[in-house]
Amino acid sequence: MRFSVLSTAVAALAACSDAVQAALTPAQMVSNIQVITQKSMALQGPAQQISIINGPLIVIGQGPFPALIVGFTDIVSTATTAITQMQGSEPVTAAADATAIFEAFREFVRVHQALLNILIGKAGLFNTIPFVGQPIAAVLRQVEGVVDTIAFSLIDLVESRAQDLQREANSLGMTITTAIDSYDGLSLSKAKRGLVRSNSFRAVRA
Repeated sequence: MRFSVLSTAVAALAACSDAVQAALTPAQMVSNIQVITQKSMALQGPAQQISIINGPLIVIGQGPFPALIVGFTDIVSTATTAITQMQGSEPVTAAADATAIFEAFREFVRVHQALLNILIGKAGLFNTIPFVGQPIAAVLRQVEGVVDTIAFSLIDLVESRAQDLQREANSLGMTITTAIDSYDGLSLSKAKRGLVRSNSFRAVRA
């Protein structure tokens, strides 16, 4: 019985120790956000390369889309780690620290929206190629989940900038939703409608 109690106490201490180690300083929070921002920026190049020629190569694992999926998955993994590390962190009360975290998050929003807007603009190329959309929509949903969680965590920790963080999060959320809808909408039925319209147009011209 004593051994059981001692084991429980040791386990509890270990858990507390892990929580302390996981807690982040404001500077570390800023650093984590900047890492995710850099990963988003690195995906803008592949996104710009998307074309009607190389987009369909996704089915054989080539072209820019597979690289984008890997990159977004990496962002999800990195963000998930950052979320775990933020658990147990102390509220950020110093004005300078709060501002630094907000500015880092605002820059992330700016960069990530730029990436998403590129993707949104490219989606129209594949109205008649439905198999392109679903893998992209799926990984964007994963990104949406971790971005929401990071935003909520920061809002809880940085009360003095909560409204500013919420505003940025809402703006980014709208862009992510638009990107998901753009690729989720590349359905088989839509592709068929596009082909029907195209054939009808040819018939009229003939």
